[in-house]
Amino acid sequence: MVTMPMAAPPGEPAEPDPEVPARPELPAAPPEPGAPRVVLIAGAPGTGKSALLAAMAGSGSRTLGAVCTEAQAAVEYGAARQMLPAAREPARRPATAGRANRVVMELYRRTIGLLAHGPLLLTVDDVHWCDEGTLRWLHHLLQRVGDRPLQVVLAGVPREHPPPSPVLHDILAAGPHEILDLDLAGRVDRAARTERLRRQFRHHPTLERVAVAVALLQRTDADLVGPLAGLPPDLVAPPLDRLRRMGLVTDDPQQPILPAVAEGLLALLDPADRQERRTHAARLLSDAAAPTGRIAQLLLDADALTEPWMLDLLRDAATAALLHSAADAVRIRERIVRAEPQSPAAVIDYAEALVSIDAAATRGQMRQALPRTLDARLKARALVGLGLAALVTGHEPTVPYLLQDAVETLRRSTGDPPRVRDRTLLAAAESTLAANAVEGAATFQTVRARIGAAPGPVVGTSSAHRLLAVHALTTAYEGTGVERAVGYARQVLDGPVHGEGWPRLAAARVLLLADDTAGAIAAAEELAARHQSRGEPCAEAAARAAQAHARWETGDLAGAERDAATALRLADGRAWSAVTWSAGTTQAVVRAAGSQVADATAVFDGLLAQAAAMPFWEQIQALNAAATTAYWAYEHDQALALMQRCGRVVEEAGVCNPAVNSWWLDEIILLHRIDRDRDAHLRLEQVEEQCRRWSTPRTRGMALLARAALLPHQAQLEPLLAAIPELVASPAPLNQVKALLMLGRALTIVGDRAAARRHLRDAMVLSNRRGYTKLAVNCRNVLAAAGGRTGAQLSACGDLSTSERAVARLAAGGATNRQIAAELYITVRTVEFHLTNVYRRLGIRRRDALADAIEPMPLSGRDDAREGHE
Repeated sequence: MVTMPMAAPPGEPAEPDPEVPARPELPAAPPEPGAPRVVLIAGAPGTGKSALLAAMAGSGSRTLGAVCTEAQAAVEYGAARQMLPAAREPARRPATAGRANRVVMELYRRTIGLLAHGPLLLTVDDVHWCDEGTLRWLHHLLQRVGDRPLQVVLAGVPREHPPPSPVLHDILAAGPHEILDLDLAGRVDRAARTERLRRQFRHHPTLERVAVAVALLQRTDADLVGPLAGLPPDLVAPPLDRLRRMGLVTDDPQQPILPAVAEGLLALLDPADRQERRTHAARLLSDAAAPTGRIAQLLLDADALTEPWMLDLLRDAATAALLHSAADAVRIRERIVRAEPQSPAAVIDYAEALVSIDAAATRGQMRQALPRTLDARLKARALVGLGLAALVTGHEPTVPYLLQDAVETLRRSTGDPPRVRDRTLLAAAESTLAANAVEGAATFQTVRARIGAAPGPVVGTSSAHRLLAVHALTTAYEGTGVERAVGYARQVLDGPVHGEGWPRLAAARVLLLADDTAGAIAAAEELAARHQSRGEPCAEAAARAAQAHARWETGDLAGAERDAATALRLADGRAWSAVTWSAGTTQAVVRAAGSQVADATAVFDGLLAQAAAMPFWEQIQALNAAATTAYWAYEHDQALALMQRCGRVVEEAGVCNPAVNSWWLDEIILLHRIDRDRDAHLRLEQVEEQCRRWSTPRTRGMALLARAALLPHQAQLEPLLAAIPELVASPAPLNQVKALLMLGRALTIVGDRAAARRHLRDAMVLSNRRGYTKLAVNCRNVLAAAGGRTGAQLSACGDLSTSERAVARLAAGGATNRQIAAELYITVRTVEFHLTNVYRRLGIRRRDALADAIEPMPLSGRDDAREGHE
């Protein structure tokens, strides 16, 4: 804990106080003898970890630093890229052990190069959020650095977070280390500081009263400090000057006394005196029209709020706090509830502020307040809050009925015309009712009848944006107007953020259905960042889950898994974990695509048991992903049953948009395979009309693909050749692989094996690049039947070692043996050895045949690799 040096008042000798250092003594740094190789700085937020890191960085050594965040915890080598920004970015493709080793070796080599020029300090702040890749690199480095002048400094809060990575323990065990526990130092520091202040003020009670007054007010105005200190205002200046000379009062008008010093000053008072002075300070600041937030801080710690103005001020402060921090608003409104435990209005205010932080708690608080609420307007507010919580946590069947009753009651009880306050409340109830109806799988005709054909004038209120999002989603579900639905969604996203994030998530969903996946991902990412900055984990988890699903749709499996893992981590052990149903679905289907079908099936067994409680969107995504997983597991009967169940849910809701998901395409293909062509043709006729009305590259390509599936092989060629460009232009790589695979199979059967191999190889490369391992195996089998080489697939199945595969791919990309050796940090002889094994395993004799047998990989572009000519 950093403290200000304090001089003794005149007449008091300056006492040395070794117990209270300005900060913990900095450990020795290389090349000093006895310097620890690793330093771990542990402590709660605000204990000075970052300041200590900065002090160590200024010790003279070259410093490379990284600051980790929760959002980046799943980004492999994210912290390492902050320290060495030229490092390659490995997260673009599915992680493999071989590539991970190459990245670690590259980072190690670059670090050793820097150490050749002098001492090096590597710092990682908030190491509890550090990614595993960076920790592995640091461990590898520390094991091999020898006596080079390197020091690694890590700062974190391990006691307030999930258990640290085991690699962190390995790092500490890799060499001499030192742990600075700032929490322990802080506890000793606080007690020592208070005792020192007590000694300094022992014969100066006036000076103490002025110091305490400034600490409470955080102001130095004489007309405020004087009354609180019991002095006339014209006698305040001399004590203030002495306090400045002592180092207790600073020249910063925003913070004249540092928090650590203020804490020590208040500890000098007995509890009753401290409470009395807090109340007096709050009253003085209120009379002086000070910011409500500062006055609220004083009142929050008061034992009793005895005066009416105090509660009014806290309500104003909470309303203002909502604009920048829901957590601050929750803390203030919780204090109001403690002051008025029998007030339903106080409970409802508190629950409204809580919805983005803990929607399950909001739901519980609102349900408790409803039976005690007799006023129709207050009850409507509680039901609106309950409806907003339901939009986050999942469908609640009773909420639409309760809101409908509240709307009708409000209409009967309000005047004609209703007052502005009543119109605002009525709009909130109606928009929340419509949003719950469209999420709860009510037919779009029912929702449309309630909201009208088009939205009214858009005004800057949360109700207006919520209703506009309902219009966007309903129009998209109707499947009749792509441009109109996207226009409504854009209006929502272009407007300011009002309260809850549901309207923006609904708008992002519409963009996803219209093939604007980049816009959908950007909207979800922006919303997640906003909720994270405001300390709203529940709403952030919902946004991360939406972001993960959008990434899955675009074929970014690594990004999808990363965002899904973040959402699930935020919700782990929380009562509102249902908000991450979509994230669980995405994570499971990504694993299924990567051949972890058994693990994914177990996850879907649990998700499908809760499907009836899910909102419409989450339910159909879970059913479709579970059907895809069953299909990949060759459980065709189960897959068809799940596809048809998904279709029934969609049809019962009256949704006519073929882009909602691909269940119908997979159903048509599967029905044809089991000789149920009549059922397949009936489904095709239905969806072809829907694809014409909701015309996007994806739906056009999917319709052509479905049509081709029902034709003889020779007749398949034309629609498949037309489908592929549409699917290439769409964010649907999974369907693109299906089209290429189907085209390759058809060309093989009609005898054009050369063309078949070309398309099948494209399908294989795309499957590998995207991480669709299950599809890649299928591509390999069909390619083998067409007479093609399948080296990439054989290596993926383990016939090539990791090193052999890396050497072969670089050689296929045109690299020389010397360039390959420089790229992989191995000798030329080792390259030759691996290539000999590759030729034998893949059954080829010439280097130029590698490009037909394995996916080429270019050199990284490093200078040493480019210069490694034979």
